[in-house]
Amino acid sequence: MASGRRRKRQKQEEEQLAAQREPSMDDRTESEPDEIEVPAASSIRSYTWTGGRTKSNYKLELETLVSTSEAYRPGMAVRLEHQSIAELCVHPRSVAEVGALLSVPIGVARVLLADMAELGLITIHQTVSESGSAPHLVLMERVLSGLRRL
Repeated sequence: MASGRRRKRQKQEEEQLAAQREPSMDDRTESEPDEIEVPAASSIRSYTWTGGRTKSNYKLELETLVSTSEAYRPGMAVRLEHQSIAELCVHPRSVAEVGALLSVPIGVARVLLADMAELGLITIHQTVSESGSAPHLVLMERVLSGLRRL
């Protein structure tokens, strides 16, 4: 019985302390703006960015480099996602980097990048793996050499 009263008293004290810490609506001054909570880009379901599409018209590997084309101009009337990607890809970036920086799944990044390529907004650079198996081996040797230098 005593422990129940003690818990009830503790709860009341905690509520009083919390009420003292948080200013009420009456305590706020006129100059304080209302805080509007804007959802983060990652909280928006990513399939809405692609209209539910999961396949892209281009074969984009994780390591494929993309960059903003000369046809893109800041302030162009394009989708917000395309503007974000164009700003990210001023310098060449891999498909994996674009997905990570946008906090979207790789499939979504591939679809968005393919859409942009069709519109001429980005340039897709040829990867070593696209040109045959011999250069692929050269790439693997370069990566191994770089790892050894670490």
